[in-house]
Amino acid sequence: MTIVLEPFLREDYPRLIRWIDTPALLTQWGRWKFKFPLDDAQLDEYLCDTLAESPTRRAYKALRSEEVLGHVELNGISRENGTASVCRVFVEPERRRGGIARAMVRQVLRIGFEEVGLRRIDLQVYEFNEPALACYERLGFVREGVLRQYAKVGDEYWNLVWMSMLREEWASQERS
Repeated sequence: MTIVLEPFLREDYPRLIRWIDTPALLTQWGRWKFKFPLDDAQLDEYLCDTLAESPTRRAYKALRSEEVLGHVELNGISRENGTASVCRVFVEPERRRGGIARAMVRQVLRIGFEEVGLRRIDLQVYEFNEPALACYERLGFVREGVLRQYAKVGDEYWNLVWMSMLREEWASQERS
């Protein structure tokens, strides 16, 4: 599946706001950075980090044939350490389980390792999100640990799985 990543812009806000329609979904997507309901002011602040000359965040919309299907981000970019995190992966609800997330994350990994020159990319995903865990493992991410009872959402506590991939692991996959 061919997915193209383009910068996430202000014109994309209404779509993302429409997709993220519950407090639990917002916590899954944005953790504590955002308050429900998601709005333009929060997204304006979110995009500030993408505008610097050497940005620490790159936010993307994912397109296939000009149709926007999702959102993905490369965050916490540290050129000094050669590290960053994949985060805020979101596929339009009606399009899930069709390989879109895998294609989006593969593209953001390519950007991180090949364009930015990173040596390590990690991510965090809630343990109950089994489809995401399976997707990331198929891409070659390695589980590093579980942060138990990391987030309280309503009356529940959610565990967070930490995963990573190194440049050599990415390169070996791309050769095979």
